[in-house]
Amino acid sequence: MTAFEAVTSRPLQLQIADHLAQRIISGELPDGARLPATLELAKLYHVTPVTIHKSLQHLVQRQLIERVPRRGTFVRSRERVNVIGLAFGKNPFLHQSPLYPQLLDQFQRQTPERDLNLKIYFDFESGNRALFDLEQDLASGEIKAVIACNRSNRLTRFLDEHPEVTWLEPISLDQRGTVKKGVEYLVRQGFRNILVVSMLPQELEYEDFRGYFRDEQQGAAEAVAGTEAVAEVIRWGQTDADGYEKGKALFADPARRPDAVLVNHDVVCRGLLLALMELGLKIPHDIAVLTHMNHGCEFASPVPLSVLEVNPARMVSVCLDTLTAALQNGTAGHVAIPKLTAELIPGRSCREVRGAQER
Repeated sequence: MTAFEAVTSRPLQLQIADHLAQRIISGELPDGARLPATLELAKLYHVTPVTIHKSLQHLVQRQLIERVPRRGTFVRSRERVNVIGLAFGKNPFLHQSPLYPQLLDQFQRQTPERDLNLKIYFDFESGNRALFDLEQDLASGEIKAVIACNRSNRLTRFLDEHPEVTWLEPISLDQRGTVKKGVEYLVRQGFRNILVVSMLPQELEYEDFRGYFRDEQQGAAEAVAGTEAVAEVIRWGQTDADGYEKGKALFADPARRPDAVLVNHDVVCRGLLLALMELGLKIPHDIAVLTHMNHGCEFASPVPLSVLEVNPARMVSVCLDTLTAALQNGTAGHVAIPKLTAELIPGRSCREVRGAQER
């Protein structure tokens, strides 16, 4: 057995789990091998059976072993391991948007169909635990690649510091094409003074996020080219409070009020709708509203909203297709996934003719 030396900086059960994991990944403990009984492992590592039990539980969670009642504990077949790290820069359940819980659900549904397993790392911004765990799992070879979801400053820095890691993001929207499609629709509906509220807040200043904002601006400019319409793209934020506060401040002044607004963020639109109702503005008589929306998400509106819809299930499917190809090709670093353009689904918030079915 590979020598084991305990250190004082980590819980003993985690050190033993890591030691066993290295033996499994290296092939010293081959596929299907039966591990010694708990009492025997306790003697080998000079610890109590309780400590060994906790170590084995960690390995079960990491999907490196499986415990079969009345038969024992066995190394899982490497063909069935294929562990992918799903790292959330921020806790998805604390975010106002329902998108991230939807993505988590879809990853849990779709990865088994591709013989992939997930290990999930939550909330890089709240402390060192997720960062440390991911670092250790990458070093041991347990994690094959990382899917970075709801990327934060800390998670971005971590990925930049590990160029050898294959990683990608599940959200890749064609912002230029989506905004262009939305603004063109508003122009066809007769609107000439159009405000586009960006999907990106000011604080996300990574180069790719700045690129997304430029794509939104380009899409709006292309949509009004050769027409009498104008379209301005501005940033408000990502919360319903942003939509409420900034929308109410802007639209309270009739001289500054556009005749149509495309909100490229569904949560921001939710706040804007409340602001419009408090101001007594009617949709679409006083102002038309077109909004981004994730499939399956709805919120209260005085009239059925016209939406630019994106399906989270499709996002995850494209992400996993791209990831599988990258792993087969041995691609390292950031892997770009194909961009998706939202589907335009008319409602009644942009002066549509009743019963219109244009898409």
